Amino acid sequence: MQHQEKPFLSKKNPLNLKQKESECFSLMYVLPNYWFTWLLMLFSFLLTFVPQVIRNILGDVVGKIIMFTNSKRRNIVIINLSLCFKDKSKNEINNLCKSYFSYLGRAFIDLPLLWWRSNKTLQDSCEIINKHHIEEELSKGKGVILLAAHSVSLDFGGRSLSEFPIISMYKPFRNKLLNWFIGRSRSKETDNVVVYPRDNFPFRKVIKALKNGVVFYYLADEDLGIENSVFENFFDEKKSTLTSISKISSLSNASVLPCINHYCQESKKYITYIGEPLKNFPSNNLQKDANTINIALEKIILRDIEQYMWSLRLFQTRPAGKRYPYQ
Repeated sequence: MQHQEKPFLSKKNPLNLKQKESECFSLMYVLPNYWFTWLLMLFSFLLTFVPQVIRNILGDVVGKIIMFTNSKRRNIVIINLSLCFKDKSKNEINNLCKSYFSYLGRAFIDLPLLWWRSNKTLQDSCEIINKHHIEEELSKGKGVILLAAHSVSLDFGGRSLSEFPIISMYKPFRNKLLNWFIGRSRSKETDNVVVYPRDNFPFRKVIKALKNGVVFYYLADEDLGIENSVFENFFDEKKSTLTSISKISSLSNASVLPCINHYCQESKKYITYIGEPLKNFPSNNLQKDANTINIALEKIILRDIEQYMWSLRLFQTRPAGKRYPYQ
């Protein structure tokens, strides 16, 4: 019988779910086939004691290793950048690619901080710009949908926002122990959160919760196929864009706010930027809404172009007559 992933949730959570409904530790995780994972987790714990300067150097090395050994992923990055910025030279694209993998490597090295450190300690390394946009919408009794863009430090965005009642979703890892270990770090004791598996997401429950004033941390820039999507410009290329944001916002009367996280070299902090609520959204036109969403995403991505998740297959679904780009 196939294991059905459950949500991760804190004791206090927006849907008042009981802990028995949460993903829990299993005794099978002590079996030999998980011993190597335990060793990796121990190594990740030791990494948290390494100074930030050293972690950055290690991250740069890890990024270069990924870039030079994973040609498939490197090609996806170059193709995405070339399609999105057709006026950039080959040299500019290659430089952006190198910077991207450097930030990706640093994010990998910093991820254990989220797994092992307390929320109080982590908040010292996080900052929210324009937090008042969320507070103002919630004060009106409205729910908030955070239109979050994939960035290499995405999980730090979720951690920085942990003071709010949050509903989100996750893509389960194939390794069950790793899935449990990382999932529990997204639902710490101090949080007010429910994180559902993506393939078992109760949209009706979430819409009802949004009507009562919660924050829905939603990643809407992936290409998830032609269903419930329309093609709209994303920088210089047509992209399959989800219409679900429009529908959820319409049904719940929730405000939609653009959101992205990036690492700031100057402050040495992970910055979560919150944009103003989308105006005249949703409309009665899904195509127009998709255009509004993509323009909002472009604007926040350009705040730090090198830290966007360019290794996603952003253009996997193609309009009629357009060839598949990731050969």
